[in-house]
Amino acid sequence: MEMKISGFKPAGEVLKAYNQHKADQSKLNRADRPAGDSVQLSDEARFKKEIETALKNLPEMREDLVNRIKRDIQAGAYKPDADKIADGILKERLLDKMI
Repeated sequence: MEMKISGFKPAGEVLKAYNQHKADQSKLNRADRPAGDSVQLSDEARFKKEIETALKNLPEMREDLVNRIKRDIQAGAYKPDADKIADGILKERLLDKMI
């Protein structure tokens, strides 16, 4: 399964969660599971939780991006693309529904 998320600069956190998910899955396949009462989440539920945690750990404000846009506005070089903005809003809404 391949996962691609665009539009996020700090995608490293998401990729880290995905890689951890893959590692956890391989551990589950081992025969030496502990005995006794246990709760097992589905792979999908576990993966969604890991992604949710990774996204919560992202900074609320990306200072590098804010500073770059401020400089562009002051220099008169900021030219927002309405199509890209609308595309980003739609993608964000779709991601919210998936989580």
